[in-house]
Amino acid sequence: MFLAGFIQAFINMKKDMIFMAHIISITSGKGGVGKSSVAVGLATAFAELNKKVLILELDIGLRCVDLMLGLENRVVFDLGDIVSGNCTVEDAIVSSDRRGQLDYIAAPVQISADFDFGKVIDCIRRLKRHYDYILVDTPAGLGLSILSVQNLADFAILVVTPDPICIRDGEKFASLLEKAGFTNYWLIINRVSKQIMKKSTISDLDEVIDGVGAQLLGVIPESNEYQWALSKGTWVDDKNLIKRVFFAISKRIEGAYIPLIVENL
Repeated sequence: MFLAGFIQAFINMKKDMIFMAHIISITSGKGGVGKSSVAVGLATAFAELNKKVLILELDIGLRCVDLMLGLENRVVFDLGDIVSGNCTVEDAIVSSDRRGQLDYIAAPVQISADFDFGKVIDCIRRLKRHYDYILVDTPAGLGLSILSVQNLADFAILVVTPDPICIRDGEKFASLLEKAGFTNYWLIINRVSKQIMKKSTISDLDEVIDGVGAQLLGVIPESNEYQWALSKGTWVDDKNLIKRVFFAISKRIEGAYIPLIVENL
């Protein structure tokens, strides 16, 4: 009986391991670099690859992912309600109408004095069994972002734009992760265009990579079409370059050899 129970427990443990989500923190040292738009684009790409995806928004007080997903009128409960016990985790999950399974938990509109980050960790651990990927959209800065990466993430995506201030902040963030013993992070350079590069003091993308000191995962071009789609809570069409870029990044995360897409840059 003991042996049978042990074997069953081992089988259950293996099932849990198989279905455990990969937790990816989308983060930065500076605000305004487009973390949320990266999280939404990557989550949509994963969902269209038939992955079960959850976006957990941690940018407390600056909620915007609901607008980008077209879900602003469907959010009843948020992460703060889960932490305070006003609702269950399931109550706070809102499902997107996009292709595939893409779910969302909204950030609180304000933080309360009794906000317990430990309960956020418990929440994510509970959800890991139900998704392939959980994308954590962290706030900018070096506080809660560092804490969330250290305690939640399997790996982190550091989002920067090609400007000297953002590069310095990215290098500082990467340095703090290294000091904390967290080395599994990648770099996405966001909002890149010929015009931006010409106006910047940054000579090329290699200068961004070397300045931050992180392995490059993807380059996302500046796109008025994508920004317009996000503002309307919609998604770009199949021929759009942005969609191909996010698809390539998602496949690279899964371990496939996909060349970087840097067209028109």
